Amino acid sequence: MDSGTSDLSPEAAGARRYYPPWMFGILYGGTFNGFAAVSLSQLLPDRGVSLERVAEIVTLILTASYVSFLVTPLVDCGLPRRVWAGLLAITAAICLGFSVPLLNAAGHNAGHGAGSVTLMLVLFFGYLCNQVYTSAIGGMVPNLVAPKLHGSVSAWMNISYLALTGAGGALSVWEIRHLPLPLATVLVPIPILLGAIPLLFLPKEARKPRPVGEAMRQLVHDLSATAKKPSYLFALMVFVVPSATFALQNLFGGMGGDFHAGPELTNLSVGLLFTIACAIGAAIGGPLSSRIDRRLLFIAPAMLAALGNLVMIFGPHTPWMFAGGLFFYNLMAGINYTATSALVFQIVGRDNPLSATQYSVCIAACNLAIAGSVFMDGRGSGHGGANGALAVDAALSLVLGTIVLALVGKFGGGFPKPPASEEELESVAKAA
Repeated sequence: MDSGTSDLSPEAAGARRYYPPWMFGILYGGTFNGFAAVSLSQLLPDRGVSLERVAEIVTLILTASYVSFLVTPLVDCGLPRRVWAGLLAITAAICLGFSVPLLNAAGHNAGHGAGSVTLMLVLFFGYLCNQVYTSAIGGMVPNLVAPKLHGSVSAWMNISYLALTGAGGALSVWEIRHLPLPLATVLVPIPILLGAIPLLFLPKEARKPRPVGEAMRQLVHDLSATAKKPSYLFALMVFVVPSATFALQNLFGGMGGDFHAGPELTNLSVGLLFTIACAIGAAIGGPLSSRIDRRLLFIAPAMLAALGNLVMIFGPHTPWMFAGGLFFYNLMAGINYTATSALVFQIVGRDNPLSATQYSVCIAACNLAIAGSVFMDGRGSGHGGANGALAVDAALSLVLGTIVLALVGKFGGGFPKPPASEEELESVAKAA
């Protein structure tokens, strides 16, 4: 994706109008991710699907999160980005709406029938559209928001995404459980469409769209150049290893019963506590990323969350333990999210002609690790219920986290020495 202000002609640049950061927070919602991460782990078990099978289904849907960078350059071709974004939002909303009536069929044969395959394909395509949509929104930020406010944009976008992931996912569960199916089918995707309304007020970018062939050739060239940087590849390996994925966020909704929490209490806990804890964690992680080695801050929260998992395993299985453990886990996840972004920006660095490609590949590597961890956590649940999932997740974080920290400590992995200056944060907008 193009970065900087090259999309604008000199005339447009001279008359540029900037927009408030909160507008991009509205655009950058997490409703679709909330359905995959929060809703499915509750709605599919309601229909007789095991948590292990839910993990397999979610893993396949999340595949879209780490292959989307291969098609993201298309938003730089043909249509203006705001038009691309609008079409992608509408398509994602349609896919989400279609998935609601497919839930019942997906439960047939314990989630192994044709209905579950259809559900996975619809949600995969919708998730892919949603991922490219968020990339299109990110690509508009450098041209439409004042440079000094790019940090505020990042905060608004992260808070909005996390809030709608938790609250939006919980709202979808309530609607599907309590409303007539046709009404739920219409209402569940509405937040996606409402979030895209600010696109109507954004200007058309004065840019010369690239041909599709040129955009894809540039992507291949950038990937080839990236692969020739050994230090970057080492850093990429750190992200691929599932040592700090917080994958249980995708399965907590199906674990409440093991802690004697009813369906409504589980949905309230997962939705409300997810949102509050992640927001607090993200707020804490920002200042910490400027003061603590980001390599440590990337791994350490996951290792602390793993200790929380052990408390949940060996402590009393009560609704309060479920709520407390879930809150602590997501608090650590919020810190990790901010640290991960800061670390990626630090790795990419300033004035890097491959910044957009390297950023997207790093995030794809993180998403690949998350998908793998969801699958493994699901296997754990198949052998020990909630305790099995908690144990596998804790083992991955503690064992692999220790190994990664040892490797980074010995070899450095190409990571720049922190603390980083505030100037590095300018690469946020360039990388988006």
